[in-house]
Amino acid sequence: MVPYAEGPVTLLRREHKVLLAPGEARDIAARLGAGAAVTTRVATVYFDAPGAPLALRALESPGDCVKVRAKAYHPDRSGRPGHVVLELKHERGGLTTKDRTWLPRSALARALACLPLPGPLAPLVATSYRRRVWQPCEGWRVTLDDGLRFHPAGWPLLEPGAPPWPDGLPPPLGAEPRAVLELKLGADAPPRWLVALVTARAQPYSKLAEAFSRAAPARTRRA
Repeated sequence: MVPYAEGPVTLLRREHKVLLAPGEARDIAARLGAGAAVTTRVATVYFDAPGAPLALRALESPGDCVKVRAKAYHPDRSGRPGHVVLELKHERGGLTTKDRTWLPRSALARALACLPLPGPLAPLVATSYRRRVWQPCEGWRVTLDDGLRFHPAGWPLLEPGAPPWPDGLPPPLGAEPRAVLELKLGADAPPRWLVALVTARAQPYSKLAEAFSRAAPARTRRA
């Protein structure tokens, strides 16, 4: 198996998402080989400028947007205990690219101020979920996220004495009852049955947009 969350397919890939009922997710996990999965809990804090332009763009056009987020993993698999990864994620025309930087959580505010985006950027919303990862080679990866919850977010999450994420996130605003399967394609071909599944059922889905729709329902209705 390829090391968790790092490698070429993380930084540049085509990404396809399928929403699965719990029973379907169990069947897919069994077919992929449940014992071969790397399992972790993920907490993601999304950042945005005043007026939430990035979240509104993700809501209106999830396949053509930019996201700024920080992720923490439990158990930590990065080799950098106490660090989070700051991601600048671009999605356009089915192609996803990421710039990832590992840094102490206390350094996030300074790093956000240096990003080439209109600002100032501040915490907007957060998500938490269980992620299972299958990646038998460098060329493709499957992730299956369940237990997805949407949280409010603010600067206290970044304070030096704040509890580690995800346990330190505020109480959830809501939850996604379905599992989110993502097929991330690089240079190699996955099994045909998996290609057939995403060909038939792939759809746009944004965790940021879903979280924001719960945090600011009046604004997202107008959007």
